[in-house]
This record gives sequence, structure tokens and C-alpha cells, in this order.
Amino acid sequence: MHLPPFEDFLKYIVLICSFLGIPLGVMKVHVKFYIFLLEVTLMLAGEVCFCIYMFRDKRLLELTQLAPCAAIGALSILKISYIASKQEKVNNLIFSLRNLYERIMNNENRRKIAFKSIRFLYAFLNIYVILNVFLIMIYNFSSLFIMLYHYLEEDEIVYMLPYALLLPFSTDTWFTWIPVYIFSITAGFLCVAFYTSVDLLYYVLTSHVCNHFTLIANELQYFDGTDENELRDIIIRHQYILKLSKDLNEIFTMPNFFNVVVGSLQICALGFNLTIGGPSQIIGVLLFLIIVLLQMFVMCLFGETLMRESERVGDAAYMCLWYNKDIRIKKDILLIIRRSNKIQILTAYKFSDISYNCFTKIISTSWTYFTLLKTVYMNR
Repeated sequence: MHLPPFEDFLKYIVLICSFLGIPLGVMKVHVKFYIFLLEVTLMLAGEVCFCIYMFRDKRLLELTQLAPCAAIGALSILKISYIASKQEKVNNLIFSLRNLYERIMNNENRRKIAFKSIRFLYAFLNIYVILNVFLIMIYNFSSLFIMLYHYLEEDEIVYMLPYALLLPFSTDTWFTWIPVYIFSITAGFLCVAFYTSVDLLYYVLTSHVCNHFTLIANELQYFDGTDENELRDIIIRHQYILKLSKDLNEIFTMPNFFNVVVGSLQICALGFNLTIGGPSQIIGVLLFLIIVLLQMFVMCLFGETLMRESERVGDAAYMCLWYNKDIRIKKDILLIIRRSNKIQILTAYKFSDISYNCFTKIISTSWTYFTLLKTVYMNR
């Protein structure tokens, strides 16, 4: 049964990170990363200033139209900065999982067990990249088509930017509009590259950790008790995967926290625009909302899978007919069960466990913000 090599799961991440100046496997951050980070930060500053201007004029609808873009800019900066600071730990985790993946590739039974989840991950990574590329293409270049349509209808050129910015000069001429437009779309692509690389890394690493919990559970469930060395090997691997899952949580606990907090605000603002805004914005807002909801749900899906698969190890150990085994094997089985009683979780910096409950909490919080915002808007 054919499985893709481990490097195939990292191909998009390697490509994006190399471009951004934080290559995987190298304990070094290049100067261009800081240049790109500065560009996105300047873009975010312009958007935030524009949002403050809208808030000061009490233009609530316009403010919520701009807030999701500013929020995703802040989210991308926070996530990529934190991951860059954890570069050594990320590289070590990738190295460990690459070596463990060879155990799957070299064993037919393990390949069969891991095949479904690995193929799902491989397909999902491609779909996720395509969706994000499609989204940024729409946001970056839609203003050009609107300008063209307006020119054909009104015979007048209206200079538009893909993102609302507060600038110290006017962009009503080609001379000023072109550099600002190029700066805006470049920052937009960088912003998507920032958060997409972090999300892809989260999906790949979490999925592979889950696969190894699944393999250990399967081996325990069908352990016949004839080879004590085999059980010892399972215990050592289980202990090692527990350590990797803790490293995984340490790497992504802050990015997950940023996702939960900022995601709730994004869903609120996008939902408000979808119900209050004009029909011309429906397609863009709906697409943006789908991407945000997908990101939140998949983050929680992988966290839930880690919890479930780590818990399965203890259940599998209990079902392996341990009562017919030697006393030493019984003690080893008991050790595995006790270790599995503490379910492995991914957290949002102790704010919440990343699971299905976290997703419902995000939706509930977003709904609370939405109803409050709509009440304020209607009673102005």
C-alpha cells in the first residue's frame, strides 16, 4: 500500500518558509523575514488607523467591514513571530516524526492502519492551500475589476485599493496609487503566507503524532503476550510519543490562543456584515467567513483527534486479555493504562482545550458579540 514520503507533507511549508526567510531545518532567521514582517506590520498599522477613524466617526458598519482584514493581519504577525521563536523545537519535532514515519513505511501492517488518515491529510493540505490562494487572489485583484467596470460604465477612473488604509497622502493619481497598490497586494500575499505556513505545520505535525498513538493502540489491542520485548518496545515508543505531544502543545499553544480570540471577533464581524451589509459584499464576505470557520473547525478537529487517539491507547491496553498474561506483563500493561489516563491535549494557552467543545465555545462567543453589536447598531 503506497504512502507518500514524509517530505511530501512538508513541501508547501518548506516552500513558503524558505521564501519568508525562516527555512526548516536551519536554526537561523534571515534578514528578509524581518523585512517582510515590517511590511505587513506597516500595512496593519494603516488598517488600524483607518478603523480608528471609522470608530471615531461612529461608522459601525464600515468598521466591521474592515476589522476582519486587520484582524487576520494581526493574527498572521503574532503566529509567525511565535513560531519563528520556536524554530529549534519545531525542527527537532519534525526530525523525530520523520524518523518515526520510516517505521510506518517499512511495515505493511502499519501502512494499512495509517493509510486512511495519511491520505486524508495529504488531500486536505492541497485543498487548504488552494482555498487560501483563491481567497487572497479575490481580495488582492477584485479592486482592479471594479475599477474597470466603473470605467466602462461611467467613463471615469476611480482609484481603488484592495484594503482600506489611512495614508498621509492621496491616492487619486497613477503616480501615488501604483506604489501603494503594489505594497498592499504584496503585504496581502505575505499575510496569507504567514498564517498558512503556521496552519499547515500544525496540521502536519498534529496528524502524525495522532497516527503514532493509533499505531500503538492497535499493537496493544492485538498483543498476544508471547514477546515481552515487543511490549517493552511499545512502552518506550508510547513514552516517546507522549513527550512529542507535549512538545507539540508547547509549540502551538500561543498560535491556538491567537486563533481562538481573533477568530471569535472575525466571525462576529463577518456575520454582522453578511446580515447588515449590501448585496455587493455577500460573495467576498461569505467566502472569508467560510475560510475562517474552516480554519477554526479543523484546528479543533485535530485537537479532538489527538485527545481521542491518546485515550485509545489505554482502552486498547485494557482489551488485550491482560489477565491471561505473565505478572511482569500485567505490570507493564498497568503502567500503560495509568499513563494513558492523562489524555494528551492541545491548549490555547490554558484558555481552553482545543476540541469540539472549543469550537462550540468559539461559535457561542461570536454569537454573543454579534447580538450585542447588532443591538448597538440598531439602537444608534
